[in-house]
Amino acid sequence: MPWFKGNLHTHTNKSDGDSSPEVVVDWYEKNKYDFLVLSDHNHLTILEKDDTNILLIPGEEITLNVPYSIHVNAIGIKKVIEPTIRTNKAKTLQANIDNIITAGGLAEINHPNFRWALDEDDLVQVRGAHFLEVFNGNFNTHNYGGGGKKSVEEMWDQMLSRKIQIWGVAVDDSHHFQGEFALSRHNPGRGWVQVFAENLSMNNILESMRNGNFYFSTGVKFKEVVIDKEKIELKITGDDVNEGLSNTLITDSKYTTQLISKKGEIIEEINGKTVSFSIPKITDKEDYIYFRTKTLSSTGSVAWTQPLFV
Repeated sequence: MPWFKGNLHTHTNKSDGDSSPEVVVDWYEKNKYDFLVLSDHNHLTILEKDDTNILLIPGEEITLNVPYSIHVNAIGIKKVIEPTIRTNKAKTLQANIDNIITAGGLAEINHPNFRWALDEDDLVQVRGAHFLEVFNGNFNTHNYGGGGKKSVEEMWDQMLSRKIQIWGVAVDDSHHFQGEFALSRHNPGRGWVQVFAENLSMNNILESMRNGNFYFSTGVKFKEVVIDKEKIELKITGDDVNEGLSNTLITDSKYTTQLISKKGEIIEEINGKTVSFSIPKITDKEDYIYFRTKTLSSTGSVAWTQPLFV
């Protein structure tokens, strides 16, 4: 089956983006994305005339800023879902996730460290969400934590370690398609998913993502990903770099891949473009464990595979 590249978090001038839906879609199409979710704030953005070659999956960023900053993407929905407020952050987050599932969509918890809105204690109370934004392309989403605040990846491991099965994603959260591309601007091309699916249709893409048949990346590109209960094997082709309207594959980078388990423990590291990890046998003392990989490039880009639960 082929791989399909997509972005799950995108804004247009139907909310706080700087460009029309047509301009936004054109950027992703020209940069060889296969599918795209337009996720405007509390708005379902549909192109008036869809004559593009890119698959558009309907979506919305359900957005609350007061009394809590709760942002949740609803992916694959048919109509707008109004935000719901409950008595605390965790209950509010859960209520909006439940509304997405009831509407037949996939629920994505967005940028927990934006405005330091959600912490580990909030996230481990949540059930049913499909995705967590481990990487968000905006500088002010604080993916890596700091000052005593956990990174989103650390919070992901805490969720996984508590038997909450949720897939990680990388997204652009793009707003700025006009003018300069710079770190301080919310530009496209910074984080995406690569989905392993039978064909490029909404049903196939969403079903593959629901089942965790994808990896997510800020640049590292895999030619092959094999995950089963005995091994994880990866073949790296290079770094896929988007800047402005260019798309470049860098092939001379150096790579280190980590095998990661419960609570973020690094079990093993392998250098190079060909990676093969043997999955350790579960012990009598363990009733649950998971393994995932993280590949770091000398360019600074990263790719993550989804957790294998054993």
